[in-house]
Amino acid sequence: MVDVLAATAHAIGELMLEVAPAYLDAHQAADCLALLCHQIGDPLDHGLASRRYALTGDRRALHCTVL
Repeated sequence: MVDVLAATAHAIGELMLEVAPAYLDAHQAADCLALLCHQIGDPLDHGLASRRYALTGDRRALHCTVL
């Protein structure tokens, strides 16, 4: 189950990276992603965590948010 959640978070993170590219810091990314997260019904902190996971591949980015 954890692997499925992590795979889903990675896919969502890749979507988040399309909207807020890797060169943006977390604050700038939050500004860009707030509307998208609201539209898909995902909390902003989950969207940012998924983005970090897609950037790093480190599941610790999902700790206490998605996982």
